[in-house]
Amino acid sequence: IPDFICGDLDSIRPEVKAYYEKNGTKIIQNPDQYSSDLTKSLKCISNDPKSPPHVVIIGGIGGRFDQGFSQLHHLYTASKDPSLPNSQIFLVNPQSICFLLVKGMNRITAPLGPGLFAENVGIIPIARPSVITTKGLEWDVTDWYTEFGGQMSTSNHIKSDTVVIDTSERVLFTMELDRSRAE
Repeated sequence: IPDFICGDLDSIRPEVKAYYEKNGTKIIQNPDQYSSDLTKSLKCISNDPKSPPHVVIIGGIGGRFDQGFSQLHHLYTASKDPSLPNSQIFLVNPQSICFLLVKGMNRITAPLGPGLFAENVGIIPIARPSVITTKGLEWDVTDWYTEFGGQMSTSNHIKSDTVVIDTSERVLFTMELDRSRAE
């Protein structure tokens, strides 16, 4: 049971709202139509004294294409908005996980195996061009210029439990999840 449900609540069914209220969930309605429910939820998290260091958004990048782009947009805007949590935000769906890498050196622990990560990764410069250097991928690059609409690192393969990426700008990092079960 969640601690709270936050949003404009324009599509919550009355029986769902009643169920969660009965079970101790705080319902926070914010009628603002100039922000998404995701932004409203992130603001609720940032106002919570138990604000976590990581925010995992289950179902991220799923559903409608425009909503998927909106979620990627929110990864970038959340990193610049002081009213939102100072947390690493992860978008997770059944196939993959994605998150932003900061400017500079990034070290990602990504052990391959059943129920963990599969080998496929992408480094996508959505907001602006970037120069990247990688270590731990099948096709490592050094001082490689990448931009949306130009060359991008997609469908690369993890070859080490630790991947190191140095980037001149924030970039989106995607990793495929291994959906097989450990025996």
